[in-house]
Amino acid sequence: MHPIRNRLLPQLAITLLALLAMSTASAADWTYRVRPQDNIWDLSGRYLRPDVPWQKLQDYNKVADPLHLPPGMMLRVPIAWLRVQPASAQVVAVMGSAQVQLPGQSQAQDVTPGMTLAYGTHLNTGANASLTLQFADGSRVLMQENSALDLDQMSAYGRTGMVDTRLRLQHGRVSSAVTPMTGVAAHFSVETPGTISSVRGTHFRVGADGDHTQTEVLTGRVDVAGDHAHVLVPKGEGVATVDGGKPASAQQLLAAPALHCPAQAVSQIPYLLAWTALDGAQSYRVQMAANERFETLLLDHVTSSPQLNLPDVPDGDYAVRVHGIDGNRLEGEDSVCTLHISGHPQPPLVMEPLPGSKVRDTRPHFRWTESLQAASYVWQLAGDAQFAQPLAGNDRLTGDSVRAPNALPYGHYYWRIASRDRSGKLGPFSDAMPFELVPQLPAPEVGKPTSAHHDVSFGWPAGSSGQHYHIQLDRTPDFSHPAIDQTLDQPLLQIKKPGSGTWYVRVQTIDTDGYAGPWGATQKIRLGCMLCRVAAVAGGGGLVLWLLL
Repeated sequence: MHPIRNRLLPQLAITLLALLAMSTASAADWTYRVRPQDNIWDLSGRYLRPDVPWQKLQDYNKVADPLHLPPGMMLRVPIAWLRVQPASAQVVAVMGSAQVQLPGQSQAQDVTPGMTLAYGTHLNTGANASLTLQFADGSRVLMQENSALDLDQMSAYGRTGMVDTRLRLQHGRVSSAVTPMTGVAAHFSVETPGTISSVRGTHFRVGADGDHTQTEVLTGRVDVAGDHAHVLVPKGEGVATVDGGKPASAQQLLAAPALHCPAQAVSQIPYLLAWTALDGAQSYRVQMAANERFETLLLDHVTSSPQLNLPDVPDGDYAVRVHGIDGNRLEGEDSVCTLHISGHPQPPLVMEPLPGSKVRDTRPHFRWTESLQAASYVWQLAGDAQFAQPLAGNDRLTGDSVRAPNALPYGHYYWRIASRDRSGKLGPFSDAMPFELVPQLPAPEVGKPTSAHHDVSFGWPAGSSGQHYHIQLDRTPDFSHPAIDQTLDQPLLQIKKPGSGTWYVRVQTIDTDGYAGPWGATQKIRLGCMLCRVAAVAGGGGLVLWLLL
């Protein structure tokens, strides 16, 4: 070997070992950039444990003159020398039934906004409940419904800004927005029965349901560990594990669906929100909140359909987000839209005339249900669906009905109704409801009956195509107990001859929309005894009919 090389190799090895030692030492150090007016005594009192003297910090950083620290100098402090004190979490917002069991207490209590929680706290959310926690470094966690979470460890390293936060999700789902961390001791992790997801500043979700766990990364990177294996999951990917096994390879999350966000204020309640279906999506999660921070959830629903009716909420601004869920239960990227709801007070339910119906009174009656939100109503009648030129209206109606002020010519019309609350706020109008004003149905009159053999026939003038006819035959003119009460497709009734004596018959027309017109004039018919005798001679069939009638 070359003599120069023989001399250089030992020196190179020593240098590498020294660099490795420095790297190892610095990996466990917190670094502080010296500012003007800083001195070694003040920094020691501010950051070091009481039992660590300032001289150790001076020696560790080879500070020759403790009175003069050059601004910009990087002062290294071993993590073990730093002050450590317990940190806490604060309840930012809560909605629904959420319970907390504080350390040292056997009874759970309701979670309230502003509550301060120490490590060792256990939290539970019920159905349709959610809450947001904020930690010492500003990181936030949204805890969704039917979840159980333990605050296992929360520590702060003095005034360094480094915080160690460790959560344990027993079951349910949490969404974490972690503040980017500086300093080697800063740590944030969510443990489930099968995995530990650790980050240094990112937005990620963790779910635990029985033997299934999921970690989904929306920004940054997350280290997912389980069964002595690690997977580094980048933005836009996720990991699913089963039965506490090793985490699988990271896979791409479903893309954000295209939401059909309303361009105008939403006035129709409930509002049907729709989105484009995603390939590979087994279902979708829809969440609604009062703002884009999603601190509490007004809605948290999983549906297999690419649409969902949003709940009835007070007027105001809201945010909705939707993401797909694949076959491994991994939940995909969010699509978010904001919407403004202005739908209250809602219009009442319409009773008559119903949309598309026919009306025969030239001064129609309009009826609706009375809304508990309404102090009065605004009613309008027009000949066009846009109500460009209303024909009639009233903006201070009370009660549940109104009649057109004047007789109307036959034709097509539209009407609508809106509610006004006690403060005077006018809600949205109902949809324009079309109806047709048509002439009254003619009242058919039964002609003279005809008989043949054992039968008797009744006929009357035919109406329009598709109409039906209702006929009644009774012994009394009030038709209280009709012997015949039938609806026919044709203007003809043929029956076995009834008993002798006086009968009354009447007919009404039933239109194609089911409307029954007025009864025609009641006809009085006398059937002689001869008919009875003829029927009896024919084999007793007439006698049986007589008994039945």
